[in-house]
Parts: sequence; C-alpha cells; structure tokens
Amino acid sequence: MQNRLRDASGVFGGLRMILRASVKDQVNDTAYYWQHSTVRESLRELGSSQFTISPSDVYKLCVYLLDRAELMGKQNVILLRRLLQSSRSSSGCIPGHDMPVYNQASSGKTEFDEFSATPPLSVDPNLDKFTMSSTVRNPTAMIPTPHPMSETIETLTASRQLSSAKERRVPSSRIGRIAGFGNLAIGLSLGAATEWTKRKIGYGDSLTSAGEINNPFLTDANLERIVDTLCRMRGAALKLGQMLSIQDENTISPKIQKIFERVRQAADFMPAKQMHKVITASLGSNWSSLVAKFDERPFAAASIGQVHRAILNDGRVVAMKIQYPGVADSIDADIKNLMTLLNRFDILPRGLFAEQAASVATRELREECNYVREASYCKQFASLLADDPVFQVPAIVDELTTDRVLTAEFMEGLVLDDCCTLPQDVRNWIGEQLLRLCLKELFVFRTMQTDPNWSNFLYNPKSGKIVLLDFGASREFKKTFIDVYIHLIHCAAEGDREGILHHSRQLGFLTGYESKVMLQAHVDAVSILGEAFASPVPFDFGRQSTTRRINRLIPVMIEHRLTPPPEESYSLHRKMSGCFLLCGKLKAEVNCRPLFYQIWDNYEFNNVESAVNYSSQQP
Repeated sequence: MQNRLRDASGVFGGLRMILRASVKDQVNDTAYYWQHSTVRESLRELGSSQFTISPSDVYKLCVYLLDRAELMGKQNVILLRRLLQSSRSSSGCIPGHDMPVYNQASSGKTEFDEFSATPPLSVDPNLDKFTMSSTVRNPTAMIPTPHPMSETIETLTASRQLSSAKERRVPSSRIGRIAGFGNLAIGLSLGAATEWTKRKIGYGDSLTSAGEINNPFLTDANLERIVDTLCRMRGAALKLGQMLSIQDENTISPKIQKIFERVRQAADFMPAKQMHKVITASLGSNWSSLVAKFDERPFAAASIGQVHRAILNDGRVVAMKIQYPGVADSIDADIKNLMTLLNRFDILPRGLFAEQAASVATRELREECNYVREASYCKQFASLLADDPVFQVPAIVDELTTDRVLTAEFMEGLVLDDCCTLPQDVRNWIGEQLLRLCLKELFVFRTMQTDPNWSNFLYNPKSGKIVLLDFGASREFKKTFIDVYIHLIHCAAEGDREGILHHSRQLGFLTGYESKVMLQAHVDAVSILGEAFASPVPFDFGRQSTTRRINRLIPVMIEHRLTPPPEESYSLHRKMSGCFLLCGKLKAEVNCRPLFYQIWDNYEFNNVESAVNYSSQQP
C-alpha cells in the first residue's frame, strides 16, 4: 500500500512540476509581451487624459478574470482525470486506492459523460455474406501518357534529410504518454487565458477568420504546443496530425494547415541508444553482421517509425524503417486523448472527424504497426505493377524485416512537395499518373494503398518513374462493393441524379428514409466529386472549388444523416480526396474522363444480381 501511495504521489508531484513550469512559462511570455507592448504608452497617455475608469469597472473586470481562471482549473481537473483513467488497470481502481473509479459503462450521467468512449462502427450486416475474390482480373491495359522529356528539368538526386526534426526520446510508458498530453492540456488552457487577457487590453493575436478570432485557443503559441507535443509523442496522435496537414485550406484554415506542415514533413527521431535497443530486440544482437554501413541519423521520421539508410554486405543500398517503442500499444489511448483535447478546445471544425472515423482510424493504425503485413502488401503491389511503365515499388529485404523493423530497397526521387515548381507539362503528367493509379487500384486490383501522404510518392526525373512507398495502410475491397461503387461514379460522371440515389442506397450511404434536404445535399456532393470525370476537357485542379462547395453541404448532411457511411468509404474517400488534393497542389490539368472510361468500358461485373443487391433490401 505504501509503495502504491508513493507511486501515486510521484505521479501527481510530476504533474505539479509540469503545472509550475507551464505557469512560469506563461508568466515570462506575458512579461515579454507587456515589456514590448505599445499598450503601456497608451495607458500612460490614458492616465493623463480626462478619461477615467470607475472602481466598479475595475472590480467587475477582476471578478470576471477570477471566474475564468476558476473555470479553467475545474475543466483541467476533469481533463486530467480523464487522461489518467487510460492508464488504470482493468479493475477500475486507482493504484493505492480501494474505491472504484468512473466506469464508462456505468449507468447515470457523470461529469465525464462528454468524454464517453467511441461508439462501435455501424456496418451493414449483409456485408458478411459476401466473400473476397482472391483473383485479380486483367482487362485491356490502360495505356499511360508518355513521360514528358522537358529540357528544363535538371538531372538531380534527391537529398533527403531531417532539417527541422530534433533528437528526443519517445515516451514509451503509459505514464509518460499521459504526462505528455496532460502538459499539453495545461499549456493550452494557460495559453488561452493569456490570449484572452491580452485581447482585453488590445494586444491579442491578429487572426484571419472569424472562427479563429472567437477561439482564444487558436493562437500561434498554442498551435506550436500541439505540434511540439505531437512530434515528441509520435504514434497515433501524430498520425492524426499528419492527416490534418493534407486537408484543403477550405477545410482547415491556412493558419492551422501551415503549422501542421512540420508534423507531416518530419517528426522528431529517437536517440541512437533507444533506436539500437529496438533493432536488437527485433533482429537479434548479430543484425549488424549483415550490414556494411548504417547511418545513425535517420533521413526520414514519420508517425510510427523512422527510416535509416544502410548498405548491405552485398552492396545493396537499403532503407531500414524502425518502429518507435510503445506506439503499437498506445494507439487506443493516444487517439482518445488527442481527440478529447482537440474537441475540448474546439481546434477542429465540427464534422471533420466523426467518432466512427476515429474508430476506423484506430483499427487501421493497428494494422500499420505490423511491418510483416506491410512487407506482404509491398510485394503484392510490386507484382501487380510489374508491367507498368511508370510506377516502381522497392524490393523487400526479408532477412532484415520483422513486425517492428522493415528493410527495403533505397529509392531516389523528389517528394511531391518539391515538384510544384516543375514545368506545367510535367506536373500534368504526374497528376494524370496518380489518378490512373488510384482508379486502377480500386477498380482493377481492388487493392489500394489508402494513405495519400505526399511523402509516399517520389518522382524521379532521371528515369521518368514514380516510386511508391509505405504500404502499411493497404487494404482490399470486396468485388460486390466495387461492382456497385463503379456504377455510382459512372452516374456522377453522366449527371444521373436518380442513379446516384439508387446506388447510394445499395451501398449504405442512405437508408431510403432521408428527408428531401438530405437527399439533395447528398446527390449534390456526389455530383461535385464526379465533375472531374464528367468534364470533356482537361480538368484544372488548381482552380477547382470542389472542397469549398462540398463543405457548404457538410452541415446539412451532418444534421440530417440517418446512418453512418459504409466502412469502406473512410479509407477509400481519404485516398481519392487525397489524390485530388495532390493534383490541386501540383496545379495539374488532367483529362480525367478518358481515364475513367477506359476502366468502365472494360469492367466485368460478377452478375446482374450482385450489381443491384449489394446492401440490405431497400424499404
């Protein structure tokens, strides 16, 4: 009992130290702002003017400030309790205490109701009666556009390195990760309190949108706190941050998008000692006997692992991806904690991340942490694209691959961020190839790499190849689902609104009992997505307004939707929308209609019944 009390005392002592450090930091920031503020001079002039402030006004302001501080304190107590609960044992008791703690399954409302667990994903029960076909059909080949040999492209070799990342140990214990999120919660609250005070005296941040102006949490300092915490914690929390960074500026404000850019480009990396411990535990103590040279500093660091360049004894240059310790075991807690913070402080717009989407993301992240699974999909894509003249997949080195270490052929190329200044014809070609691949993955292979992170694609101007990386988010789709989904896309391309409704009900997007307002919004959204395939001329992704127009429909669909979208749509639409955003970033002009109709004209349905009876029976 005494040991448990000491452990609990140590945890709360650490939180107290964090709070003190955060308060000290906020005091220093406030003093700095005041020292360099022009408000001091204004107040001096105000003191010599005829304008006076009554004692009652000062009293009211002080009372208001104290009330706000008390409210912040109560909210942080609730939040910290919620974070601590994720580390408790299944017995539901705090270490050293006999009293049961809050249980989300208990009846009756408590102060923690707002942090209730993610509800289970609603999936159509009829999906189970279909089986996945393991065969891959090869229709008439899609002939890609030849690579443009522009003279303005210099011969280059990509120089990949971590420029903004720092070496920091990954918190691998539950207590360490809880403390990280707790520190973030305290910092956000104190930062918001400081910002509110500065606004009262006319020295608040100058923000762009009305939503940001009304939210004192969306300050430069707070956004930096979020980025710093995500880069240090890594794992599932950082993965969500990377997803935010590739959203369109019409979905996420440019201010937030810019600050999350560092999250996508590079996380912090492990110290050499911690990294070697992971490798030895996965490959054994003699792993170095297979390697002639190993770069201690990684050239890439992502949400789940970091990547090192190495040379094998036979001369092959490889990339070794090493998983961060503890991230696989902390996925559920990390996503729950981060979503609690982001929703609590109103960082995200409503409807961007539904509870069902977070549940799907949790399951997908568990799969991404299995590097043996990723290696298998990498080999599968290498086989599927073996005859493709454009795409290239790195070869896996099996003897240096486990569930926590993945070794593959090192590939040269430019990340797509560096392709935005290339000639227009080259950018058009890259965009066309990405869309061709997306359609081929879905409708031909029925196997898709669903992570559209821009760093997963490398363009090699020397060879005219596009290299595909990171297959951890790969998944397969049932033939019965694809048979109906291609009908839906075809109806969107043809402007068939009744067909869109019909196939949307089959897939489970609609129940058949929706209001006219919901049906109108749904059909409009699908039609907007189909505009690229409906256009008889090259579609200009740089000038498209797809995201902005769909966002106008989101509030209506959120309010009137009767059922969650089918499970397949989360990963599928993430990849398709990400592909559109990639083309938009490149400002590519792509003739999309022929790309789709090459597949549509050669598509073979299982039978008529499977194309019209995918989902539950219509009412």
